[in-house]
Amino acid sequence: MNNEFYIGWMPKAPQGFARHVKRVLLTILPVVLLTGAMLAWLQKRFSTASFEFGKLTEVTGVYFKDPVPMLRVNAGNDIWGNTSYISIPLVGYGKHGANGIIREIEIEHKTSLDHKQVILKGTLLYTDGRTIMQVSSNEIASVKIVPGRTAETATVQKDLGFRKVKGEIIDPKCYFGVMKPGEGKVHRDCAIRCILGGIPPMMHVWNDKGESNYYILVSSTGIDINKAVQDYVAEPVELEARLVQYGDWTLMYVADMKNIRPISSLQLFRPASTIIACGTGCTQ
Repeated sequence: MNNEFYIGWMPKAPQGFARHVKRVLLTILPVVLLTGAMLAWLQKRFSTASFEFGKLTEVTGVYFKDPVPMLRVNAGNDIWGNTSYISIPLVGYGKHGANGIIREIEIEHKTSLDHKQVILKGTLLYTDGRTIMQVSSNEIASVKIVPGRTAETATVQKDLGFRKVKGEIIDPKCYFGVMKPGEGKVHRDCAIRCILGGIPPMMHVWNDKGESNYYILVSSTGIDINKAVQDYVAEPVELEARLVQYGDWTLMYVADMKNIRPISSLQLFRPASTIIACGTGCTQ
C-alpha cells in the first residue's frame, strides 16, 4: 500500500515515478539523436541537375543523327590554340526522343539536317559537366540551316575495346533535371516510358570517389536498344559492351542483352566498380 501510484489527471507525478521517467528519457534520447543523424547521413544528396524550364537558348552546331541525335558545338580554342567541340544530345518534348521533331524540321525545310550546321532553340539540361537539350515543335519556325563547311567538325572515334562496367541505366532527360529524383526505383516507371518514347538510354557510373560519368547505350546489332533495356532500367547492373569514345562522349555498343546482369547495390558501390573507360572530362 506504500507503493507510489500515478493517475494521469493528477497535477504532479510522484517523485519516484518522475525519476524513473527521467532515466528512461535520458537513455532513449541519445539513441534517437544517433538514429536520426545516421538516417540523414545515409540519405542520397539532393541532385544538382538543372532544367532551365521556360528559358530558350539558341545553339549553333552541326547536327548528327547517328549514333543518336546530337549537335556538335564549337567550344572555342584550347590552351594550344586548337578548336575544341562539345556534343549535346537532343531529346524531344515530354516523354519523346528528338527523332520526331527532327523529321518535322526536315519536312519543313525540305532537306536532311544530317551533317549540316543549324541553329536550334531549345531548353538546356545539365549535370556533372554534361549538357543535353530539349527541342519541341514550337520552335520549328526558328530553326535555321547555316550554309558552310562541316567537314572540320567530323567526330574522331576511338575504339576502347570490350569492357565490363557497373552502374544504373537511366533516362537522361529526367536525370539531368526534369525530375528529382530522376533515378532509382521511385523513378523506374517514368524512366521506362521516357526510354520507350525514344529518349536515348544512358549508363550512369560512379568511381570509388563517388564521381559520375555517363555512357550512351546503343545497339551493335540493329535491335531497338530502348525496348531491349526496359527490364533493366533504374536497377544496379553490370554491363559488358564495346566502348567507343565519340568526341567528348563514350558510347557503349551492346551486342547481346545477356551481357546485362542485375547486381546488388552493395556490388555497385564497391571500389571495384570504378569507371573502367573514360571520355573527355571523365575522372577516374
